[in-house]
Amino acid sequence: MQFDDRITRPLPTADPLRKQGGEGDGPNKPDVKRPESRGILDRMKRVDPNQAKRYRQRSGQ
Repeated sequence: MQFDDRITRPLPTADPLRKQGGEGDGPNKPDVKRPESRGILDRMKRVDPNQAKRYRQRSGQ
């Protein structure tokens, strides 16, 4: 019994879904700093004061 019907291909050396190096093709991750927690609480107070209180209790602030 012989199984010569299968074709053997060389395995790829790198992951084809990942790009090598810093190529400029495609979108990049934006350089954005984290928002301050105080600013988040102030915005939440303007939108829904009760939600701001619940968040403050949950986060320990």
